[in-house]
Amino acid sequence: MAFLVLAACVAVTPAAAAAPTRIMALGDSITGSPGCWRALLWKHLQDTGHTNVDFVGSVPGDGCGFAYDGEHEGHGGFLATNIVRDNQLPGWLSSARPDVVLMHLGTNDVWSNIPASTILGAYTTMLGQMRASNPAIKLVVAQILPMTPANCSACAQRVVDLNSAIPGWARSNSTAASPITVVDQWTGFDTAVDTGDGVHPNSTTGIQKIESRWYPAVVAALGSSAAVGLHVEGTRVVEANGSPFVMRGVNHAHVWYQNQTRAFADIKSFGANTVRVVLGSGQRWGPTPASEVSSVISLCKQSRLICVLEVHDTTGYGEQSGAASLDQAATYWISVASALQGQENHVVINLGNEPFGNNAQVSATWASATSSAISRLRGAGLQHLLMADAPMWGQDWGNIMRDNAASVLAADPLRNTVFSIHMYGVYNTADKVNAYFDAFRTAGLPLVVGEFGHNHSDGDPDEDTIMAQAQARGLGYLGWSWSGNSSDVGYLDMVNSFNPASLTSWGERLLNGANGVRQTSREATIYGGSADTQAPSTPGTPAASGVTSSGLSLSWAASTDNVGVTGYDVLRALGSGTFAQVGSSATASFTDSGLSPSTTYRYQVRARDAAGNASTASGIVSATTSAGGGGGGCKVGYSAQNWGGGNGFTASVTITNTGVSAINGWTLTFGYANGQKVTLPGWGATFAQSGAAVSATNLAWNGTLAPSASTNIGFNGTYSGSNPAPTSFSLNGSACTTG
Repeated sequence: MAFLVLAACVAVTPAAAAAPTRIMALGDSITGSPGCWRALLWKHLQDTGHTNVDFVGSVPGDGCGFAYDGEHEGHGGFLATNIVRDNQLPGWLSSARPDVVLMHLGTNDVWSNIPASTILGAYTTMLGQMRASNPAIKLVVAQILPMTPANCSACAQRVVDLNSAIPGWARSNSTAASPITVVDQWTGFDTAVDTGDGVHPNSTTGIQKIESRWYPAVVAALGSSAAVGLHVEGTRVVEANGSPFVMRGVNHAHVWYQNQTRAFADIKSFGANTVRVVLGSGQRWGPTPASEVSSVISLCKQSRLICVLEVHDTTGYGEQSGAASLDQAATYWISVASALQGQENHVVINLGNEPFGNNAQVSATWASATSSAISRLRGAGLQHLLMADAPMWGQDWGNIMRDNAASVLAADPLRNTVFSIHMYGVYNTADKVNAYFDAFRTAGLPLVVGEFGHNHSDGDPDEDTIMAQAQARGLGYLGWSWSGNSSDVGYLDMVNSFNPASLTSWGERLLNGANGVRQTSREATIYGGSADTQAPSTPGTPAASGVTSSGLSLSWAASTDNVGVTGYDVLRALGSGTFAQVGSSATASFTDSGLSPSTTYRYQVRARDAAGNASTASGIVSATTSAGGGGGGCKVGYSAQNWGGGNGFTASVTITNTGVSAINGWTLTFGYANGQKVTLPGWGATFAQSGAAVSATNLAWNGTLAPSASTNIGFNGTYSGSNPAPTSFSLNGSACTTG
């Protein structure tokens, strides 16, 4: 770029520092008590260079283990509809003067059985108040977390009803001057794993998941790059419109067979929705110029295929002579950026094929090299979904990618990287396939099978399990390869001599077989494919086994789905009571624990798919736990923090089993002497209050307390005048010590 020098000696007045962007987190206890996802978000912004921000609000931050900018408007127990009724938001806005509002509101409205339409009406009123405060305000609104409180079996579906209406509301009310962004906090959040009480996020996984969803939207609101087009949401790949996209397709060796352009349409003819295209970066093949990259993308789009573009020169780096480094691959991608930009809906950039060989010392640099390549592409303005191949010839037999994928994803400022495992001889049993898939699911990380075959020189891959489990879990897969393999691996050709009418046995298996491409592929909605609205079939009635005084196991016949069943919700009712979700499972089995002895429980399950469609509930099984349990002493620690400038408080209660045997099922009772009132629902227990008397009954996850074990519960409350602590506590009718 040329600059015009107007004078040799000109006094320059330093530009005033830009005012920080003021960000206000607005919500209930999920935002404010203590809401340590806000601390993680602030730190993530600082660590990635977004330092000119100011978190604002009338409520000070809580302790989250490190210093952070903590002001917010998270008010435990508040309803969106009551905030509007009491006209509270204008005062908060007047003091905070936010530029950006992060709003997670509606949980307590749902709990109170407020209709979704009424909640959205409150949203509309608050949006008007925000724009009156700042006409250019940016609203980032959450599709709220799932909730399965013990006292509200209908809440889970009410959340679904509200969340399904939020995107339409946002589209109708967003403007260029004051845009609204929707953040999906529901998908991938598991109340059994990510909360302690079915509602409030825990500190082990819950707050991290929440922060990871807010971050890209906040970065976008700050005017920085944000993921567009195909992108990652939790463990899923989705399109720009939020529709899940499960890759089903084929690898095509374009760089060696540049004249076989008909292959794209032929691959599509078998129903594929994706083609992974081999390119060269110039170290061993090519380089494939930008003009040719544009032609490849056009061929993909003409055949309505998502185009995964990969650089093959990196194959076996550190072991294979002449192989390119990931840094060299990044240089190539930046050199052809002109062909890639604007194609984010259609193109995935696969950084480099099998970028390390079996040299353990070199493969150990996979995380840093991959993170560096991602950083270079993001710095060059490439916003695409990125795909990172595993080291060790793509098979990750040393679990380097498995163990370091989270840090690589965190290094991507857009959090928009999917990881690719290549499954050949290392994955020759169902146990090995499932173990690798399970590791990514447990970590909440996105994964695809970028290559696999039915045979290989290093062993016999279990292609049946790979395909069946990918289908069951909603994972993408891309078989190697269409045609043109060298004679030593010619068994991996799907068609003979690029002739789609001459399928090999491998082609027949992958393209037309069970869980194959033709049977399971769905075209991307960007090409006119329809979103998945078909729910899975109803799962079989559960069977109970291994029933003890405090737990049991369930199993049931699996559901089927047109795309793939990704998991099951497990619902439980106490006696003849109402059902509430108590957990989830990726398989057709579940173990429930923390039950009370000599108690009858009823169970049913429902299946769900990658698009969030849920089946009807299964039949019901009843099971009665055996007699057992145990008593023993107890100790209760109680503390209450009064809110500044109001009559509210937050109470924290720790229950410790000081006896010599386990407590299986508990109810804590205590009384208030000064008219204090518990604001339901609380967390960690099911609370109830009658006059001064308060009771708290365990949830499924914390019902069993081994000797010396503790559990923490709490609630928000109100008081008038003074707020003295209760003087005595009883657990299951026995007095506890305090302190």
